[in-house]
Amino acid sequence: MGNKFWKTCLGGVAAAVFCFAATPFVHGADSTSLEDMEKELNALRASVSSLTEQIETVKQSQTVSSAPLSEGEKGELETLRNEVNFLKEEFQTAAQAEQLKAQDITGNVYSEFAKKVKLGAQIRTRYEYTNGFYNTPDHTTQFESFGTRRALSGSSADDDYVLNQSRLWADGDVNEHLRIFIQIQDARSWGTEGDTVGFVNDGENSIADSANNRLDLHQGYFDIRNLFDLPLTVRVGRQEIVWGDHRVIGNFVWSNIGRTFDAARFMYDTDTYYWEAFGAKIDENGYVDGATDDDNEDENLYASMFTFKKLIPRAVLELMYIQKNDQDDDSNSAVTDGYDAGEGDSDHVVVHDLGFRLDGKALNLDAIDYTLESHFQVGDYGDQSHKAWALAARTGYTFKNVAWTPRIGVEYDFASGDDDVSDGQHETFDNLYPTNHWQGNYGFIDLVSWRNIHDYRANVKVNPTKKLMIQADVHYFELDEEDDGWYYASGNLASARSATEAEFSNTDDELAWEFDLTVSYSLYQNVGILAGYSFFKGEDWIDDVFGDEIESNWMYIQTTVTF
Repeated sequence: MGNKFWKTCLGGVAAAVFCFAATPFVHGADSTSLEDMEKELNALRASVSSLTEQIETVKQSQTVSSAPLSEGEKGELETLRNEVNFLKEEFQTAAQAEQLKAQDITGNVYSEFAKKVKLGAQIRTRYEYTNGFYNTPDHTTQFESFGTRRALSGSSADDDYVLNQSRLWADGDVNEHLRIFIQIQDARSWGTEGDTVGFVNDGENSIADSANNRLDLHQGYFDIRNLFDLPLTVRVGRQEIVWGDHRVIGNFVWSNIGRTFDAARFMYDTDTYYWEAFGAKIDENGYVDGATDDDNEDENLYASMFTFKKLIPRAVLELMYIQKNDQDDDSNSAVTDGYDAGEGDSDHVVVHDLGFRLDGKALNLDAIDYTLESHFQVGDYGDQSHKAWALAARTGYTFKNVAWTPRIGVEYDFASGDDDVSDGQHETFDNLYPTNHWQGNYGFIDLVSWRNIHDYRANVKVNPTKKLMIQADVHYFELDEEDDGWYYASGNLASARSATEAEFSNTDDELAWEFDLTVSYSLYQNVGILAGYSFFKGEDWIDDVFGDEIESNWMYIQTTVTF
């Protein structure tokens, strides 16, 4: 009898608390007086106090007249107490929210949506030291990380600098159909503002704007998910897009600023296949106050990829179509420098790219991994017809039962070049929108791209501990066509050439070789350290063109903190 009674009492407490907790939501909108809410709270306190006294009375009676509570009964009692306490806390929170609302103090502090928002931040700081990059006749060159810089007088130069990237983001999972993502970024190099109190020494800071973007929107998009009850997501806004190994479409994550696309993207994902298509505006001309450009002189990107997840055992097959459409007549449009564009379409560039990527592991030997990617391109470069192709093949063997689990790998990368820049045929492969630094595809020093190149690579990677990774790479570079030229990771020519003369006809095709050493260490759960050293030595082609076998050294150390 006693047990049933105190259970009933506790149930009454829970019910009372629940009823009173619901009251502000029902009547709160009509109640503008804090006095009414205070009366309700006092009534609740009185009810809880009365019921608590009854519970204590029953417990005392139980102790005197009957056996002690069993372990099961004690557990039930504790559960009921926890439920009552939980409802009390919920009521207090609801009451506070209603009080703020009554005083016109609004916000989403107590909103259910606030519980679905994830906040994050990342600070990445990288120190770099360069030596010997500037051994060109005019002492200038192009750098992937910070643009064109001018060296001191002499045959070489030393320089160091610190790049800083800060990101803050909010990821809102609004409901099953809607997600919103916003990421703010500040990118700068130390000291480019001069004295932080405002006394800037103009002209002394040499790092270009491609490393400094100050505060800007890096990503800002929304997802419409499960559209029409299908596994279809539509993403609209500024966003990072990465395909495969970043060879033709990447986020250029190594850059202090990075690459994003202003795009509308469709993604359809199932267990057996994945499809996506997007259209992106790369460059808008005409829709600017005071602009004199034609509204149609824009650069657009259209792309689609179909991925087979299970068609080939233990491998993923990706089929790609990409269209680069650049109608800008400016001299900086695309990469037509050094070609006889002729009249008419001038520098307009339209490239249709068909490609595939196969990535997987050997059927009966998990230790062997491989990746094969190839692209074929047709289109127009100015008044020249464009036809080019490229191939990348890599494989490796991981010794899983050996200390440090070493992996030994080899790789071959090829991209076609043009043997005659004045014959009306453009045959240099267009690298499109890549992250050429990714995984050291063509060397970590970023002096070579996927254009007019043969790259022979060998590497070894070891993991002395779970937190430590060490990798060494060797590259040997040859040009596909000596008459074409040497292209940096940015896609620009290392040396200008005439559009009607064979500037490099008497050169050899041996370009350079490179050594890279990379060390990665996870200091703590959210703190990573990355360091590296690269040595680049020019061979016969560079000696023939520049009159010197250029040697370059580069080293860096980077910390990344994420929370």
